[in-house]
Amino acid sequence: MGVKEIYMLPHKLNAVIIDDELSGRTMIEFYLKEFMGDIFENFVAVSNIKDAEKAIYDLKPHIIFSDYELRGENGLMIQNHLDDNIPVVVVSAHSQYAVEAIHSNVLDYLLKPLNESEMLRFKKRLLKRFELNSENDSDNSTLIIKDGGQNIIIPINDISYMEACGAYSKIFTKYKSHIASKTLKSFETQLPEEFIRVHRSYIVPLQQIQSFNSKTICLKNGQIIGLSKTGKKLLQQFF
Repeated sequence: MGVKEIYMLPHKLNAVIIDDELSGRTMIEFYLKEFMGDIFENFVAVSNIKDAEKAIYDLKPHIIFSDYELRGENGLMIQNHLDDNIPVVVVSAHSQYAVEAIHSNVLDYLLKPLNESEMLRFKKRLLKRFELNSENDSDNSTLIIKDGGQNIIIPINDISYMEACGAYSKIFTKYKSHIASKTLKSFETQLPEEFIRVHRSYIVPLQQIQSFNSKTICLKNGQIIGLSKTGKKLLQQFF
């Protein structure tokens, strides 16, 4: 499976690393080379946004790794200097910025100090990201369901959350809700990785989460839904 995913990449990737500490830049580059050397080719490591702008112009990277707290700067500011198709991965020693980062559509949020299991998890996610991009498959952006005898096309980005209703599922979007004649479990394999089974009764896209505690999630639209122990563990992999 791993070989297939690597071959889905059009070529090896270039990366820009932004961290105001030399030890941080060295650590990120070491872990990328150690566990993802088959994916990455060139790295440029810099300490601030200004130097990152020049590195982006010269290297034309496929991905950015940035600390959140830079001296006098927020690492997410680099998004203002990128094309929309270049993902950003936040690498931080602090977990409290994770929700803000996810809302800014970062690809992932890695906690320092990095470790082998975290990098292998991220590697799978990165391969999946470039596999989906290379396929350019419209099925990744829409979900087709049967509701009342009609085939309904739902844009993935419009989904607020999904709820189990016995052998059916209720899909809540920005505009209305739909009843689909499939279980939540059957939808899990169709949805992007950012959709998390946070409870036996709920699937939620990460970008719709405003906040969460040990038992509940508050969505951006104000809806409160349940959070199971297993769901919390899954969320903590991202936050």
